Amino acid sequence: MKKLYSLLLALIIFTGCKKDQPADKLDLYPDQPVATANSSTIAVFHQSTAFYQMFVYRLEPTTNTWGSRIASHFSTVSVSDPSFLGFTNAGVADSGTAMFDMVRLYSTYTGTTNIKTVKINVDQVLQFFPDYAGAKTGIVKVKTQDVTLTKSDATTFKIGMTGSGTYDENTKVMDLTITFNEAAIGGTTRTFQYKLSPTALSL
Repeated sequence: MKKLYSLLLALIIFTGCKKDQPADKLDLYPDQPVATANSSTIAVFHQSTAFYQMFVYRLEPTTNTWGSRIASHFSTVSVSDPSFLGFTNAGVADSGTAMFDMVRLYSTYTGTTNIKTVKINVDQVLQFFPDYAGAKTGIVKVKTQDVTLTKSDATTFKIGMTGSGTYDENTKVMDLTITFNEAAIGGTTRTFQYKLSPTALSL
């Protein structure tokens, strides 16, 4: 009887201590990221200066090596929805950007690598969703859409784009996986990995 009493007393004390201890991380932070896009994250990766461009790199699948910085990757905050970061050439009329190296990837079909000819301008591309309220990390959603490219003869074609990734405000790095749907040019799909940062990366 004495042993049973001691056992019950120990169980009551243990239960009381467990009740008072801090909740586990899984209880504190929801499994799903915040549902509303966080516009403030844009300021980590973008500056409101003319011709601003991040350091953007693409992994070459055939060699599994990171290429050099993709030039002319101008970023802009969406005019119609400030929660989106887009890639447009706001500084030069009738021009464009090299968004995700598409100018080079599709040069066989456009006949050029000149951004002014290909005219890639996409107002809404990336949105940022924190892992939880106040988090400095989260997921990046790439807006699913068709991207218009212009050929040297002024005709156009479209490449589908979809993707996702992650971001870290502490390291100031975005990791993206983007898939291009090439049905319009007789292909299937191609997927590439990218790193984006406001500072140069050693890869």
